Parts: sequence; C-alpha cells; structure tokens
Amino acid sequence: MINSRKLFDDSEKAHPITEDEMIKIEKIHGTVLLIGAEDDVLWDTAKYMRRMKQRMKEHSHTCRLDYVIYEHGTHFVFPESMLKTMLPIGSGIFMKLAFQAARKYPKECQSARMDIDQRVRNAVAEWKSTER
Repeated sequence: MINSRKLFDDSEKAHPITEDEMIKIEKIHGTVLLIGAEDDVLWDTAKYMRRMKQRMKEHSHTCRLDYVIYEHGTHFVFPESMLKTMLPIGSGIFMKLAFQAARKYPKECQSARMDIDQRVRNAVAEWKSTER
C-alpha cells in the first residue's frame, strides 16, 4: 500500500485547515463513532480524531461520542463481520498483502476489528431501542 500519509501532512503544513473547512461534528444529532488506528499509513487518522474530540469539548453539542484509537488496526478499521462480508475468502491474506501492520501485528489488527464489530453492534442496538 502506498504511504500517502506524508502527502496529507505536507498539504496541511502548506495550507493549515481553517474553521470554515472543519467538519462541524458538534452539529450531528445522535451517536458519533470515531474509530481509527495509529498505524494508518494513508492519513493520520488518530490526529484527525483527536482534533474532532477536542472540537466536541470546545463546542456545545447534544450527540454522544464513542471514541477509540487502536494502536494496530491499519487503514481498514472495518468491523470483522463487514470485512468477512466484503471478502468472504481471503480477507486475512488481503489485509496482510495490503498493509505492513497487518503482517507485523495480525492478532492485534484482528482483535481491533472484532472490538469494532462489537462497538458498532452495540451502537445500532442502542439506536434501535431508543427509536421505538
């Protein structure tokens, strides 16, 4: 997988993000799931998530934030069941071919995906129970 993270970092140094360009996360009504990994090589997911979490502290909001950053999880921080649905055969091989972190930390990456699976299931179940 091509490491594009430096491109994103360099572009933000050249053009710092302005308030007008920020995602107004505080305007979201409902539950916000922020899920990412430190070892995302495509962009600095953890930095952007921390920025959004800080924004939630600085702005009034009515949403509930569920926030987790995994040390290992790669760019594809999909729920395990979703990955198995998308790639029913060879999902583990694909991850190891696509991401060095998945080769170096396969158990940690799978554990993250399984935890994500549970978090998403819990969020959907909570939403369904309050929508009645």
